[in-house]
Amino acid sequence: MQNIIIFNLSLYNVILYFTIYAFIGWCIEVVYAAIKTGEFVNRGFLNGPVCPIYGFGVVILIELITPIGNNLILIFIVSIIVTSLIEFITGFILEKLFNNRWWDYSQRSFNIKGYICLRFSLIWGLASVFVVKIIHTVIRDITKLIPILLGNIMLGVIITLLIIDMVAAVETVLKFNVRLKKIDEISARIKESSDTLAKEISKDSIEFKRKHEDELIAIKTKYDDEVDGLKQNYNNLIARKNILHRRLIRAFPNIRSNKYFEALEELKKNATRRG
Repeated sequence: MQNIIIFNLSLYNVILYFTIYAFIGWCIEVVYAAIKTGEFVNRGFLNGPVCPIYGFGVVILIELITPIGNNLILIFIVSIIVTSLIEFITGFILEKLFNNRWWDYSQRSFNIKGYICLRFSLIWGLASVFVVKIIHTVIRDITKLIPILLGNIMLGVIITLLIIDMVAAVETVLKFNVRLKKIDEISARIKESSDTLAKEISKDSIEFKRKHEDELIAIKTKYDDEVDGLKQNYNNLIARKNILHRRLIRAFPNIRSNKYFEALEELKKNATRRG
């Protein structure tokens, strides 16, 4: 029987706890968003009902806090440090990979680079103590009731789905950035066309207009046609319905693009409209 077990017991528990707390974390985020916005919001980077940052955080805390015993003050301090580091590193890596700031605490007091702030670090610290010392004891006892073979099969399926979801999420973000780039490029072309027309008009004088009136009319007509076409493409890109892009914006309402700020703000306005 031991030969068909996919993971050894230690790795099995790590993956099992990661999965459970990633799901619980997603539930917490959904409830928080529902209280704040009054509607359901599928929170998190992935499309499925998981927030991996919670899974990683709790698993690491379990490993670090177990040797500490019942020293609640030390557990609280360690929890603050660990959760803050995880949130900072996650935010930093996601921003560097995708050129988007997914959350921003810059407006809050005692923040570090906008990735973390004292208020939420203290909240995560308190929550971590509660989870590790109370919630986890219950979950640990419940998971012991799951047959190892059944648990391995379940985790194998869950891991496969997580990998698929992660690939899909990365592809969604990359396509999202391409869309932002196109919107930004069209906006720049509209401005460039406007500047070109302004330069032509600035050359104008009564004598020049008299001699080149037909030429100016042709330039104006060409400009109007070009800009109308660009504006149509721009509006189509903004209004185009993409469920995954809309979910991404609603999941991270404070998301900010480092490259295409204005384009993203337009998409955010469109995503928050009803209908």
